[in-house]
Amino acid sequence: MKARCYLPLIINSGSFARVISVAKKAEELGYYGIGVGEHYSLPGNPNGRPDPFVALSAMALATAELRLGTMATSATIRHPVVLANLALSLQAVSGGRSFLCLGVGSGPDAEYESNGFRYVTSADRLDVFEETLAIVRGLSENRGGFSFRGRTYSLNGSTLNLTDEFPPIWVGERRSRRLLKIAGRYADALNIHCNSPSQAMEKLAIAQEAAAESGRQRDEITAVLKHFIVMESDKDTLADALDYRKEKDEGESIATFIDRMKKENPEAIIGTPDEVRAQYERYIDAGFREFSPILLPNSVGEIGARMEAFAKCMA
Repeated sequence: MKARCYLPLIINSGSFARVISVAKKAEELGYYGIGVGEHYSLPGNPNGRPDPFVALSAMALATAELRLGTMATSATIRHPVVLANLALSLQAVSGGRSFLCLGVGSGPDAEYESNGFRYVTSADRLDVFEETLAIVRGLSENRGGFSFRGRTYSLNGSTLNLTDEFPPIWVGERRSRRLLKIAGRYADALNIHCNSPSQAMEKLAIAQEAAAESGRQRDEITAVLKHFIVMESDKDTLADALDYRKEKDEGESIATFIDRMKKENPEAIIGTPDEVRAQYERYIDAGFREFSPILLPNSVGEIGARMEAFAKCMA
């Protein structure tokens, strides 16, 4: 592929044979990496998702080059020392091919409350997220022991179990200026939603300015751009994928409907393969080279044909 593409994947199957098959196919097609998200079940409704670090470890043993990481794991449901050791363990299992993408936690409040997670509201999670990221970064850089005292966590000489090089730390972001600044202070990469190259540049600039203010180099943080992708071979099939019959306005043509969907979903890339490639060329021309396309629907059981079509589109 002309660009480095990390494939976000929803694992909603207990079949690890299927998970490993998808990982092998992604590597064969030229994807640069795979990212696995994390959510916990709501009451009485098992979501079928295994722990992402376990799933990624299984993929690591079945692949040779694919980068493997969370995309994203909620940073506020585990103690940061446990989280850092999990990330370092995956780095060791994968032979140095992992990354750790952390999110504040995008699940509904009920997901946190029903499972007894301490930080229920989004505001609470963002406060704790900054401490968590500071600790993970501190542990990664102070291998002889790291001490920290915050409002939520206190460490006294905490030391990571393994001595492997720590994986790159990413921060997943969508619509939070504060999160961009936190990422600038502690992260290696931003995994950001954006609706244009200019918006991507603006978000990255905020993080880079925060990096500089904290004593880091501006170029120590880079961007991996995330878009929802709805791509089909022709307009009629594309309209079906967008649920034209249900969502269309009265008398609305397919062409007008598709244009409206594009305007109403600016963080998505919608179109035929040629149109999708043209949109990515805009970002590549602006200097971006790393992407995480969400090929809807992107579950293990449904992504096979889509990841082949997207790889061909981006070849």
